[in-house]
Amino acid sequence: MKPWIKQTVAATLLTALVAGCGSASSGTDATSGNTGGTASGEKPTLTFWMKKQLFEDQNKLIQDRAKQFGVDNNVNVNVELIAYEDFYPKWSAAIVSKNVPDVSFFGYQEVGQFYAKDVLEDVSDVVKKIEGTNGDMQDSMKKAITFQGKQYAIPFWTESQVLYYRKDLLKNAGFDAPPKTWDEFRKMAKALTDPSKGVYGAGLGYGKGNSDAEFLTRGIIWSYGGSVDTKDGKTVIANSPETVEATKFIRDIFLTDKSTPPSALGWDDSGNNKAYLSGQAAMIFNVGSTLSTIKKDNPDLYEKTGIAPYPAGPKGTFIPGISNNLGIFKDSKNKELAKKFVEYMLTTDWYKTWIEKGAPLTGPVYGKLASEPVWQDEKNKAFVDSVKGFYFLGYPGEYNPKAGEVFNLRIVNDTFQKLLLETNYTPEAAIKDLQTKIEEVYKKQ
Repeated sequence: MKPWIKQTVAATLLTALVAGCGSASSGTDATSGNTGGTASGEKPTLTFWMKKQLFEDQNKLIQDRAKQFGVDNNVNVNVELIAYEDFYPKWSAAIVSKNVPDVSFFGYQEVGQFYAKDVLEDVSDVVKKIEGTNGDMQDSMKKAITFQGKQYAIPFWTESQVLYYRKDLLKNAGFDAPPKTWDEFRKMAKALTDPSKGVYGAGLGYGKGNSDAEFLTRGIIWSYGGSVDTKDGKTVIANSPETVEATKFIRDIFLTDKSTPPSALGWDDSGNNKAYLSGQAAMIFNVGSTLSTIKKDNPDLYEKTGIAPYPAGPKGTFIPGISNNLGIFKDSKNKELAKKFVEYMLTTDWYKTWIEKGAPLTGPVYGKLASEPVWQDEKNKAFVDSVKGFYFLGYPGEYNPKAGEVFNLRIVNDTFQKLLLETNYTPEAAIKDLQTKIEEVYKKQ
């Protein structure tokens, strides 16, 4: 299972704020609540809500590091490792009660949504101090959590969606290298498709709730010069010749070339993983968790697997960015201690080890760490190389909470599924309808 998937299917903030309390989660130093100490001299407690990682080594490192911070600073540190689907109800209850954690994980979508609700602390000073000590963070990582020139979270790790391809199948079909453009991708996908053998070149899918499709569709549309958002945060510009052209490209892979598995229109987020692992799909787009699974469970397939960045469209390469961050609520009772804790977690000597335990799924936010040997491995390099090409929801405008809402509602995904299921539904009609639906989101108060 891809750990970032859960980030992209949560309800929007307005829905979340009326949700009930969350379920119990695992933690260390199981102190409930958030206290700043007592008059009797009891040590203060710092509460840290962290997203549970796919790799247990990383979870243990987080707990050990937090415990050491407590020892060094004479405080109790309560670490809660939380599955993403449990975050929203916990955040909601905490905001309403003002009993918030001191430090919390956030995807960049949540940073934007919570910034709009004015519940996050400006942490520009923390980012500046961390960079002064450890080196520059990658610009794309800071951009995702910057609003009006200020940072409202601290980048902690990144994940990249890349092209997985079967080196042996491409070679047998006469191709010496992976596709560099979307046109090459389409050509190769068609050549690799052999229904008699149950093999299809393009492991692309559209099913209800499929976040892979939401990301990939945007990447293709952006590379054609189109958009499903705005330039100014207000005026939707989805209905353009460029967006229609990208839509035709996607439609033709499915309906003209028939390069996708017959079941692909019903895939959830696990669909492309399963198709690649079973040999049904020769090429898919996914994050590093898939490669880790292959390496562990199928060494033969691992050797046959190649990794490459997204192909380019007429306007270049556009990769949907995935940004994971640490933030501090305004209602934290230990703000200065929280800032010190975040600085401690991003000290490069420890941070480098933590990141590499999750490679290639968890990528570094520091540019200098991308040159470390683990990231120069031929199968890992594309993951860190892709970060500089990141673009975020809302493009060509800045990320805004409405763009996150459009994503979470799966409007793009549903439109494309309808296009591929209904033979009389044209790309022009689909994008016109998409424009209307996105406008409705932006017009809502």
